[in-house]
Amino acid sequence: MSHHDSLPLQRLSSCLRSSLAVALFLGLWIGSVASGAKDQTSAQDSPAGRPRDLTELSLEALLQFEITPINVLGSHTHLERELMVGYRYMYMDQRGNLDGSRKITNAEAFQRGYTVMHTSMTMEMHMVEVMYAPRDNVTVMAMAEYRVISMHHLRSNGTTFPSESRGFGDTTVMALYNIFGNPREGPHRILLNAGLSLPTGSIQKRFNSPDRLEYMMQLGSGTYDLLPGITYLGQSTTWAWGGQLIGTVRLDENDVGYRLGNRYRLSAWANYKLTESLGPSVRLDWQQWDNIHGSDPQLDAKRETNPAFNPNKQNGRRLDALVGLNYYVPRGRLKKHRFGLEGGIPVYESLAGPNPKTEWLLTLSWSVSFGGTPALSKAHK
Repeated sequence: MSHHDSLPLQRLSSCLRSSLAVALFLGLWIGSVASGAKDQTSAQDSPAGRPRDLTELSLEALLQFEITPINVLGSHTHLERELMVGYRYMYMDQRGNLDGSRKITNAEAFQRGYTVMHTSMTMEMHMVEVMYAPRDNVTVMAMAEYRVISMHHLRSNGTTFPSESRGFGDTTVMALYNIFGNPREGPHRILLNAGLSLPTGSIQKRFNSPDRLEYMMQLGSGTYDLLPGITYLGQSTTWAWGGQLIGTVRLDENDVGYRLGNRYRLSAWANYKLTESLGPSVRLDWQQWDNIHGSDPQLDAKRETNPAFNPNKQNGRRLDALVGLNYYVPRGRLKKHRFGLEGGIPVYESLAGPNPKTEWLLTLSWSVSFGGTPALSKAHK
């Protein structure tokens, strides 16, 4: 293996060690804070302060017990007649460019004949989510989003210019079916994800120009997209873990004359419940996406001057390592509210380039649950 071939593996190992160190530090710090708090043992807890069996928990305790990842679509369900509303904010920062997994300078890109390169790009997403469970084994959800995408460019003559795209993105609807395990008992469950993305985001955004912006600056796909997936969930009295494989399958060309490439996402996570309120988490997230099929006629003339206009240079893959913190409010005015934080960095990324390189990601979340039916204890079954 050459030195250049080993660089991605070296970076993967280094970043994984750093992420695990951050997670360990976070857990130890929270644990030291939590150890000073008074132990509140309910009548449903064992003498050790932990539930003897999930079936003995009330609805209130079940809602409090569940720890879920905040940035995995369709990764948790709700109990019968429970309603949840939530908000998520996601920020992604991209700087520099990659060709494959190798960094490429602007000078190198200009030597290849390109006259415009991207120096940085940021994306903000505001997401509103609603979930409802008509039955224990079925949860339905809908999510709408608002995006703000900013990009800075450098011309080969040394001048720079910015561009921005903002507006509503595509809307997601999904049903989650519990096909294995009991949502009230655990400890292992399997969910089927059946989702559909609706083309509510614009694909004809412009900025201070009659010309359309690059593919990556558009707000939606312009097509109806299937979101099939499968999710595994496991939990014990103090741990929750899981994995999910989900795809995005484009069904047809949009009105402009292209369809985005299919996407594939594989996530695995673990959460630890330190107290009745706090739980740190670690997660690995793999994403892979294909090239665009067809093209936007208005962008074709620029594909040789700016790689972001080339539909054959849009595929890529990335592995992110993320750590998080989940907080559930068990009592008081904010009872049943959840707050979450998750951030991370790519440990491997390869792009058909040159195209913008991801530096870091951050997600903040809030949700609150209403209603639900009480859990039955073993004595009442």
